[in-house]
Amino acid sequence: MKSLRWLWAIVACLFVTLAMTLPASAAQQKSTAPQVLRNAIANKPIHFDVSQPLAEMATKAPALQGDRLTHAPILPKLSKLTAAQQSNFGAAPSVFQPLTGSPVSATVGLSFEGVGMNDNALHDCHALLGFHVAPPDTEAAVGDTQVVQWVNLCYAVFAKSNGSLIAGPFLGNAFWAGFGGPCETSNAGDPIIQWDKKNHRWVASQNVFSAPYMTCIAVSQTADATGSYYRYAFPQPGFPDYPKWGLKPNVYYQSQNTFPDVGPPFFGVNVCAYQATLMRRGNPSASQVCIFDDSNGTYFDDSMLPADDDSAPGDSGPEVLLGSIDNFFPGDTHVYEYVFTVDFVNPANSTLAGTDGSMPISVPAFNLAFCAGQYRITDCVAQPPDGLGYLLDTLGDRLMYRLAHIDERGTQHFLVTHNVNDTAAVAVRWYEFRTQGLGSTRLSLYQWGQTPDDGEYRWMGSAAMDKMGNIAIGYSRSSGAVGDYPSIYYSGQTAGDPLGTTETEALIKQGSGSQFDTDDRWGDYSTMALDGADGCTFWYTQEYYPVTAQFRWDTWLASLRFPNCH
Repeated sequence: MKSLRWLWAIVACLFVTLAMTLPASAAQQKSTAPQVLRNAIANKPIHFDVSQPLAEMATKAPALQGDRLTHAPILPKLSKLTAAQQSNFGAAPSVFQPLTGSPVSATVGLSFEGVGMNDNALHDCHALLGFHVAPPDTEAAVGDTQVVQWVNLCYAVFAKSNGSLIAGPFLGNAFWAGFGGPCETSNAGDPIIQWDKKNHRWVASQNVFSAPYMTCIAVSQTADATGSYYRYAFPQPGFPDYPKWGLKPNVYYQSQNTFPDVGPPFFGVNVCAYQATLMRRGNPSASQVCIFDDSNGTYFDDSMLPADDDSAPGDSGPEVLLGSIDNFFPGDTHVYEYVFTVDFVNPANSTLAGTDGSMPISVPAFNLAFCAGQYRITDCVAQPPDGLGYLLDTLGDRLMYRLAHIDERGTQHFLVTHNVNDTAAVAVRWYEFRTQGLGSTRLSLYQWGQTPDDGEYRWMGSAAMDKMGNIAIGYSRSSGAVGDYPSIYYSGQTAGDPLGTTETEALIKQGSGSQFDTDDRWGDYSTMALDGADGCTFWYTQEYYPVTAQFRWDTWLASLRFPNCH
């Protein structure tokens, strides 16, 4: 388990003065050209093998243990933001966007219970672990016939046709059972399950959060998630926090905030590319090429999201990443872009452009979803009174997973959300960025929207676009009113609606309990996935509480579809 949160919090406080005196970033200096890093490092796998079919790997019965928390994502700018917060708390954003007023046109199809930590859950993870854990890190991907959901330490395989359980739940590290080393023995969370839409393969990944740090990757041999996998372990240079992935047909991309064993509370961002064509063949020589970005010592860059393909036109150039929204308090008027160009034949030719915030994209002003929280400055979300006053974490310092990318006849669309303060609560802010032409990487804002400013807290969102241009946005919603428990909602925009408008939300799953005394953890992410088989059906997964309790969350999966997509 990752257990360094309190250590980092203490260390962070010692570096307030350092963080406040860091040199000004290139973004503040109005740089006319992107800064480029060329310090790529290439690695071969530490270890490789081929697994048995997952369905045949037995899970040992655990001994009962106490409840616990996984490591809270470390805020790279914690010391700087905490110091700035003292003189800026309470400011509200100055820019809002209207709603259409019409109900969201997408409707819910299949809707069913996922893996949970509630002892009464249909698919109980607690029985496998021997302890309760929070948060779930709710994540899912949809394949040809299956949906795989991975909720922190456990995953399960469901039938796409009717939601029935095919296999599982399994412990997350069952992907590496018999592999040996930390990939097999570590099951510390921050998981990612992905579906390679063009090549019809599952890609599972989980980092190791104790030295020797590494990334564990399992790539399925077929479209069956319960079958055999090619398994790889690759090195990481430090504590690899909050890893996120984006897939292209020939290259798989990963980013993570990286922290040292000792020293300053933030070390940099490690952006990696993996030789997917060889990994799908089970080639033990498949390469990892990484560029480490410490923003020239300013630590400006962090929490990058790689673009994740929802269409598969073929690899069409470098990878786009977005991130680094936490550099100014209370907010900013930019999202920052990065472009990773990888060369596996000659890794020294690989580049990462946009470092030190030198490729800013202008967006309307926003304020980070920060407040006077209980455990951290992102603990803002109110719950009904039976929550005993415990607030929930917004993770308002970063963009939310995924950065969904879709190509539509040569127009590249990029969808992403983050959590912002509105006048009375927290809202989900969403963006659509565009660029023209396959391989083009210079993004600009096309439109943006925001959930209502009505006193409800909406957070932990995820967005994607279907092949017709409809946008689906899923999120959690809660307030301090009696009975208004954290629940799962969705909204969006039908193609043809006025730009920037957000349709009136609809309920997916009503929560019936508050979460208390769980270090305020919620999320730490949710997932809006697009079915690559039809380009129309969205699948959203998020957590909720069936009863007021500690460590007793459950999850839900629901398919969504706009009526004009066929």
